[in-house]
Amino acid sequence: MEQDVLPQKDVADLLKKHYVLVVLDIDDDMIPEGFGYFAVPTFYVVDSTGKKIDRAVGGVDAKEFLQYLKQFVKE
Repeated sequence: MEQDVLPQKDVADLLKKHYVLVVLDIDDDMIPEGFGYFAVPTFYVVDSTGKKIDRAVGGVDAKEFLQYLKQFVKE
C-alpha cells in the first residue's frame, strides 16, 4: 500500500488535505501504546484529540481505500 496506493494522486490529495499521515515500521519504530497491529498494514483513523475513530486491517486497492478515507471527511 505504501508504494502502490498511498502515492496515487486521488489518495495522496485526500490525505494531504484532510489527514496527517504517520507511517510506522513495526520492525524499526515504536508503536504507541494502545495502537497494536493485527496484520500489515493496519490503519488507524484518529481524531485531533488522539481518540481512535476506526481501524482498518489489510491492504486494498486505491479506489477502496479512497472510499474508506472519505467516510471520515467532514466538509
